[in-house]
Amino acid sequence: MRRPLALALALAALGPLVAEAQSVRAPYLQQGTSDGVTVVWRTAAPEDSVVCWGASPDALTVTATGPTGRDHVVRIDGLEADTRWYYAISPGGACPVAGDADHFFRTAPAPGTPRPFSMWVVGDSGTGGSRQRAVFAAMRDVTGGASPDLFLHVGDMAYSDGTTSEFDRNFFDVYAPLLRNTVVWPAMGNHEGHTSVSATQSGPYYEAYVLPVDGAAGGLPSGTEAYYAFDYGNVHFIVLDSHQSDRAIDGPMLRWMQMDLAATAADWIVAYWHHPAYTDGSHDSDREGALIDMRENALPILEAAGVDVVLAGHSHIYERSYLLHGAYDTPTSAAGHILDMGDGRPDGDGAYDANGDGALYVVAGHGGTGVSGAGNHPVMFHSEVDHGSCLIDVAGGSLTLRNIRWDGTETDRVSLVKGDGIAVLAPVGGETFLAGSTVDVLWASTGTSGEVRVEYSLDDGERWAVIADRTPDDGRLAWETPRRQSTRARVRVTDVADATLSATSPASFALSASAEVEVLPFGGTWEYHDQPEAPPSDWDTTTGGWPSGPGQLGYGDGDEATTLLDADPNIASAYFRRTITVDGAVTSARLRVLFDDGFAAFVNGAPVLSRNVDDLAHDAYASTGSMDDELLEMDIDPAAFVDGENVIAVIVKQSSGSSSDLSFDLSLRLGLRVDVEPPPTDAGAPDDDGGSAGDDAAGPDPDGGSTSPPSSDGCGCRVAPSPAGPGLALALLALLAFARRRRSIRRPG
Repeated sequence: MRRPLALALALAALGPLVAEAQSVRAPYLQQGTSDGVTVVWRTAAPEDSVVCWGASPDALTVTATGPTGRDHVVRIDGLEADTRWYYAISPGGACPVAGDADHFFRTAPAPGTPRPFSMWVVGDSGTGGSRQRAVFAAMRDVTGGASPDLFLHVGDMAYSDGTTSEFDRNFFDVYAPLLRNTVVWPAMGNHEGHTSVSATQSGPYYEAYVLPVDGAAGGLPSGTEAYYAFDYGNVHFIVLDSHQSDRAIDGPMLRWMQMDLAATAADWIVAYWHHPAYTDGSHDSDREGALIDMRENALPILEAAGVDVVLAGHSHIYERSYLLHGAYDTPTSAAGHILDMGDGRPDGDGAYDANGDGALYVVAGHGGTGVSGAGNHPVMFHSEVDHGSCLIDVAGGSLTLRNIRWDGTETDRVSLVKGDGIAVLAPVGGETFLAGSTVDVLWASTGTSGEVRVEYSLDDGERWAVIADRTPDDGRLAWETPRRQSTRARVRVTDVADATLSATSPASFALSASAEVEVLPFGGTWEYHDQPEAPPSDWDTTTGGWPSGPGQLGYGDGDEATTLLDADPNIASAYFRRTITVDGAVTSARLRVLFDDGFAAFVNGAPVLSRNVDDLAHDAYASTGSMDDELLEMDIDPAAFVDGENVIAVIVKQSSGSSSDLSFDLSLRLGLRVDVEPPPTDAGAPDDDGGSAGDDAAGPDPDGGSTSPPSSDGCGCRVAPSPAGPGLALALLALLAFARRRRSIRRPG
């Protein structure tokens, strides 16, 4: 952010934009480091710049100040690393007696510390529209409302011209609940470039942000906010300006980058900018100069230095590559450059080996503006023309990226692992699972013997019980959790032949007697009836005999996983059904239905929810039309469900015989309560839950080993993550010594 004099000069030069400077912005965080953070906000009239802060919301007793004005920039320094602090804006200088618990920040871990952390990656979002907000809400839902540690924006955050009012309306207003406690690290997009100038670091983009020009956040000084570096934990980040700065190999930006890369000793290197090196979305990386320049000029430098992940936007699509190296030519050829033809998924072919050559390339230009493109780029493993964003989790020697669609569905997951040893990829920590349910334990390994021992603990690792004493080292094991409660559960995977090759889940997770469970995700398989004749009258209480396919089901949009009969004129009604098994008492139920144009949903034959349907007759059309892929989310009566098998049935109706498309998908979350085992009588030390370690832990057996967990009939459904607790601050110390040399990774068979 320009300081007051520079700000005044910049606004004067921009002429008509001066009128927009009367905007107001809530507090947001910039330039977070291990010892401090910068708090920024804007007021309608000049005020004193005072921030009160402290270790708790009701102890904001320390003040930090900045220059008086409308644009406030206050630096808080000298703090302890990896610690949560609370703050409040105090224009009058008097600190409040009690602050707001939502206004907090956490200092970064000390550079090099392999503390697990997460980041949210968004691009091309800045419309202020419903899909941008749905993408944001989906991320918050997936994380259980917990804020990621970092917010990376790869550009085009303020359509159409990056003006002050567009920044306010389409960025700061939309993301205010996140920006108040999570540092955003931006890259400039071409739309911001309509009103901002990198050469002079002027305009609304440069007024909005306080970015490190002097290496204060890690890396070498760049001398400009147009491109910069920062460190967080054991990751080094490089942020480039692919729009206006010189992209030549011998230009200032890439010469600085080469020196910066040579100076870092971080375990991981992540680079990002706006224009992608590889894409076949709304832009073509073989036809546009900025995209070609970044591929031909920047990538050889980055890959020579061992870059692991490269993020971009600009092309309005989600694309994720194979493990890739050396594909610099134009036009792009994949031949000889894909190092691993697997899917990179921990529950599929296994994680990619990041020890040697090879990087992951991701286009995240699907954050809110209109999506389009063929999605057929030869280096991309997964492409998706739909809105969403990416969550990245780093835990020591493992890095996992997930694509979260705007409706909350995880549509892609990929992991990178480096170093000799084992990395537990799931549970990652912070989740809540229903006691007695089935949980997938996922891991990746290098240099192991081929067999592992898998264990669990309910007391943060004080005592362990065996899940599988000897099992193939194939990266995945389904674990039927015990019917015990704990907020301090972990899993551990150890090589049978070498106990030094061992890792636990990055942080603790919970087993609970009651939890919300996604028993039916979007993309699930449904039986369907799409024929001119009506189905039997008991269609909504029985199953079997119909064709089936995964959601989304329908026709006419081109985004269907299962294409139904598209008759002319349209058949008025299509029918869908499937069963779910409920284990426990249902305390709440929430349906999310994607439809076009109307629907009626039933549980065991009883109607529970409908929209745009007045007549259930087979030949009756919907009462009105809907938006394309309209989404309705509502609570339904939990009494509709029974313990055991339940039939979920849906009729979807067209609005007329000439309607162009039909769409259907459905997800269902249930609040479930199960009976849990009473705590053992040999109580030990107190635990998190106010009981004892014996309440949560499996005790030793008479032979000095561990007791096996009791078997149970789980529902087989994973609970959506809840806000992560303090356990996330614990690192996988065994992964600290991971080296960069390439080794083979054992992949799930």
